[in-house]
Amino acid sequence: MYIFAAHLQNVGGIYIILYMKKILTFFTLVVLFITTLLSQTNIVFNGDSLDDYLNQTVTFDQTLHVCGHYENTLYLSYERLRQPEEIAIIGTPAFDAERARCDAGILTAYFQNVLSDTVRTGATITNLTARVTAGRELYVTENPIFNNNTRPTSRPNVGNARLIICGANVQYYCPEWEGTYGAGSDAEFQTQHTKLMKAFMNINADIYSLTEIQDGPSALESITNGLNALTAPGRYAYVADGDDETTTYTKVGFIYRTDKVTPILQLGYPYTSNSVFYRREYVQAFRENATQERFVLSMNHFKAKDGTGSESTNYARMDNVEKLVDFLDIQLQNNYYLDGDILILGDLNCSTMEEPIRYLDDHGYENQLTRFAPEEYSYVYHNEIEYLDHAFCSPSMSPQITGVMPYHLNADESYSFYYPSGDTTMYRYADHDPIIIGVNLFSETDTTCYDIDYSESFQSSLGNFQTSNVLGTSSWMWYSSYNCAYMNGYNSGANEDWLISPYFDLQRKDSAVLEFTHALAYGSSPATWTDHCRLMLSTNFQGNVQTATWEEIEIPNMPTANWQWQSNTILLPQRFIGEPSVVVAFKYTIESVDDSPAWEIKNFLFRAPCVENEVGIEQSKPVDKEANVFSRNGSICVQSASPVNIAVFDLVGRTVFAQSNTTHCECTVPQGIYIVRVGNQAYKLYVPRF
Repeated sequence: MYIFAAHLQNVGGIYIILYMKKILTFFTLVVLFITTLLSQTNIVFNGDSLDDYLNQTVTFDQTLHVCGHYENTLYLSYERLRQPEEIAIIGTPAFDAERARCDAGILTAYFQNVLSDTVRTGATITNLTARVTAGRELYVTENPIFNNNTRPTSRPNVGNARLIICGANVQYYCPEWEGTYGAGSDAEFQTQHTKLMKAFMNINADIYSLTEIQDGPSALESITNGLNALTAPGRYAYVADGDDETTTYTKVGFIYRTDKVTPILQLGYPYTSNSVFYRREYVQAFRENATQERFVLSMNHFKAKDGTGSESTNYARMDNVEKLVDFLDIQLQNNYYLDGDILILGDLNCSTMEEPIRYLDDHGYENQLTRFAPEEYSYVYHNEIEYLDHAFCSPSMSPQITGVMPYHLNADESYSFYYPSGDTTMYRYADHDPIIIGVNLFSETDTTCYDIDYSESFQSSLGNFQTSNVLGTSSWMWYSSYNCAYMNGYNSGANEDWLISPYFDLQRKDSAVLEFTHALAYGSSPATWTDHCRLMLSTNFQGNVQTATWEEIEIPNMPTANWQWQSNTILLPQRFIGEPSVVVAFKYTIESVDDSPAWEIKNFLFRAPCVENEVGIEQSKPVDKEANVFSRNGSICVQSASPVNIAVFDLVGRTVFAQSNTTHCECTVPQGIYIVRVGNQAYKLYVPRF
């Protein structure tokens, strides 16, 4: 009142006018405030259009989820939307309904003061206020608070596991920058390498099962060397796959901790070398050092989607999964890996309800992500989450899995965290999240020894055999004209080439027999063929023929004329029996084109019966009404009711013992399998070590 009185004294009647103006201004502000309150509406978005609120400011009376980001734009929804392929089968009414729901469920929000690249998908906003600029478009001037889905700093919990396995798509290509899917320069590659090393050190896995790495050894060597430099020399190694020439193609591979596990047996290839998927599906057995338990790990990279939603490439993914399952079935039937514990990982490029995933379900493999993390995801595409990366296992392996979880390092991050932008954190080293698997291996109740009965006819491919070209331009190949394995060094100068069998585990075996048929032609003369074509055995081959120890085994039946097919049956030397990793190799060497034969091989057989399963003739069991044939103390014994001619042959056909017109005999022989002829009857007899 004092102020007003002073003012009135100083300015007289002017006060009345100013006072009236103040009243009008206050009234205007009140009206504007009430108008603003009336124009700001609280709503709940459920997928319906916001056309009724066009140009109005609204407050969403709910929590909205960030589903995607682009520059200053965030894509929001009332929930974290899943790809319809995760929920329903393509082509069904349920799928169409889910597709329509997802398409309607996105709001495009432009933020004036928020750099959307810093916001992770999966974050949330509560009570967002924005102006509606179109049916599903917003303009936001406020600075909202984002909650949830903060960047993880530690590996997800996968239970109390002895072994940690990481399945990861790494998009790692080096050192060729032109025409690859990876870095475009040395600087970019170093940034990518730094990010990957930080991620892998944080994950701290015992086996890294990798896809989208560059063909050849360079990528595997670079990652392995990087891990060893950050830990200890020799702590990590990679599984040698015989892939010696770096190209711009993509493949899968394995890196492992040498103090925790050991790769055993040979990489299996569901596809032959002439397929584009040859090195994109690998099967490798590992043995845990602490327990000596083993399991089989399959890493896969199925054909990518075409991005149109038309499923035009589904046929290729179906071929991928069928080849994989068929290959595993064959190995299980042959008991090649001596264990039925199988873990299937990889970027399968299809969601949970798509046909290839259902195919694995239908063939007895159990989905571990739907078991342990059904609401999670490994990939974000068009604002929707899904599993493109999977973990399946055989029923016997499932109880040994302690947990499986995706590690959200990548899929939720924007492109600004990708290595071309210069970020050096561990986040978004690739666009797929790694899958972390915990494993506790234990002994199965089935301790039965299984016979090895392996065959490869070379009728349609080289099968599970691998080739190694050490010298020259020619190499072993499948010859479609004659359905055989074929090698010819003509016009290629000096050559050294190997055709290498799968591994054979001869533990709990007392003998092994190798058979094959071959033919030769050309060269200077048949007399020189043995100089160029050799049969080799090794117990320590690990992918590099030059570092393995080899022993030459004589080929009994060499052809003596061009294209004269000869069959061979060879009893493996006793020193190889009991070894866990025996390989057979056909080695071809020439020094000049003047003496370069062609070599063809088919009908490869390898048999090794278990000791307790050997088909022999016990002393108490007569082979017929007139004679008993049995082994005793390292000898072959025959007892006959009447005089007969008796002969014993080894598996090469050589006569070991013969006696005429006798009722009994006994001959001491080395351990092995023999053919015993008693009169007009022939029997196979196994003589164990004595």
